[in-house]
Parts: sequence; structure tokens; C-alpha cells
Amino acid sequence: MSIYLDYNASALVRPEVCEAVLEAMSPGGNPSAVHALGRKARARVETARAAVAELVGADATSIIFSSGGTESNAQAIASAIAAGCERVIVSATEHPCVAEAAAHAGVTVEVMPVNGLGLADLEWLKAALESGPRSFVALHHANNESGVIQPVEQAAELVHAHNGWMHVDAIQTLGKIEVDIRKLGADTVTLSAHKIGGPQGVGALVVAEGHSAVRIVHGAGQERGLRAGTENVPGIAGFGAAALCVQREMAEGADHAAWR
Repeated sequence: MSIYLDYNASALVRPEVCEAVLEAMSPGGNPSAVHALGRKARARVETARAAVAELVGADATSIIFSSGGTESNAQAIASAIAAGCERVIVSATEHPCVAEAAAHAGVTVEVMPVNGLGLADLEWLKAALESGPRSFVALHHANNESGVIQPVEQAAELVHAHNGWMHVDAIQTLGKIEVDIRKLGADTVTLSAHKIGGPQGVGALVVAEGHSAVRIVHGAGQERGLRAGTENVPGIAGFGAAALCVQREMAEGADHAAWR
């Protein structure tokens, strides 16, 4: 018998998720098709979209499904630059997929330092925002290695006071502590299914009301024209099933705070 202790890297897939994935795979059908199987596939996608949206306090239309957090983080950066952000600020402890996407974004990139506890230096951020152009600021909700929870709400207040774009990678906190896009003050949030017992290879970008995303995967008009390619119906259905499980379990999660 093995004991699995690497949930921060990838949670074990839930039985409910396996069932949902199999149910979605068995009949087939392209969710863009208008025949019966296509409509059933579309219904699975939209049901999952609603479940994921509810989990993060968002409207279903704000969810853009993707191949995972890496893609969604890159889309958030591209969207902010398209909206007029001329600089990207990332925390020193940000996940490599954010730092690498920022480095290739074609704009100035600055690194926000953290203190000895791993917390973002908000005084540095305030000074940087006051002295520079409109900025996209990326601050993960919690670090994937240390578990340090960042002061996202306070950072968001500073960012919005200077007409910036606040992005939160909430992949590590989803299902563990509350993730609500409005309470966080985030303009975009990224999620990944496999951190909450869903399938690997599916994630989402959540876009706050009043903001828009640009697509970085080009082709046909899937995901309201914001992410081309036939949707991963089984993966998305599994993501939705995992989201429903998390909603039921969140009350129990309060116990874990004492353990931490």
C-alpha cells in the first residue's frame, strides 16, 4: 500500500471525476456540432463551466477553458498588454510559467521582491506603480513550494489605484482556501483541474467583469472566439465534477487551517 503525499504537485483523480470523464468520452460528439451528440457534448461543457464559475464567485461567461494553468497565465499577460499595459511586474517567487511568459511578452519586466517570510514587498510595489507606466502585476495566491499565502487583496488595491491589471494565479489555493475573484480584487485568475482532483491537461482563465481577453491559440471560434480548438470535453467535464466536489468539501477545509 502506498501513501500519496504530493497533492501540491497533482492531486489524485477523484472517483467522481473518473466517472464524469468516462461518461463524456463514451458517446463522443463535437461540442460545436448541432446534431444530438454535439448538443450533449456542449451541455457537458457548459455545465462544467457553470460549476467552475460558481466555485470562484464568477459568471459562467467569464470562464475560458484551456490546456492548463501555463496557457491561461500566458493568455492573461497577452490580454493585459493588448489592453494597454506597458510593463509586467512579477513577484520573485512566481511560478516559472508566469515568469517565462512575462520574459517573452515584449515589454519591460520588473521583479517584485519578497521579504524573509516570502511575502511580497508591497511598499516596493507601491513605489514601482507610482513611478512607472500602466502595469500588469502577477502575484500568486499561494506559493507552490512554500505554501506562503500572499496579500493579494492589498496588492490589488494598489494596482487598481494606478489603473493597473491584477492577475492572480490561484492554482495552488483552489479547493484549499476561498478563491473569489471579486473578493481578491483580481482582474484575471488562473485555475487548473489537476490540483483539485480533476484531470491533468485542463485549466481555465477567469476574466473579471469589465475586462476582455485576447486569444493566443488561433483558429476557429471555440470558447467564444477566445481559445481556438475543439474543446477537451472529457477533461472539462472532469474539471466540472471536481469543482462540485470541492464546493461540498469547502466547509471541512476550515479544519485544515489549524493543522497548518
